Amino acid sequence: MRIKAIYIKNLKMSPDKVASQVAHAVKNLGITPLDSDIIVLGVSKTKFDELVVKHDCYVQVDKGLTEVEAGTATAAAWIEDSLQKYDEMVEKVLG
Repeated sequence: MRIKAIYIKNLKMSPDKVASQVAHAVKNLGITPLDSDIIVLGVSKTKFDELVVKHDCYVQVDKGLTEVEAGTATAAAWIEDSLQKYDEMVEKVLG
């Protein structure tokens, strides 16, 4: 299974902040297999908005405690492989 994660590079977040925001976005996808490939890309705000509309994804919105203002969308993640495969995997895990 392949997971794609994106973050908005225009926000100029520190590497630690980017890692945190991407991790939150991927974690909030729910159950994912241990051997998933995760692809992370920095994109412009315009491209971020296009990809969020195109994919069924989780969008991470920051709480505003450190580097960006509260309510700022910072990262997003989605499962690239077919949802049918994902649903089958979840059913197998949860029974």
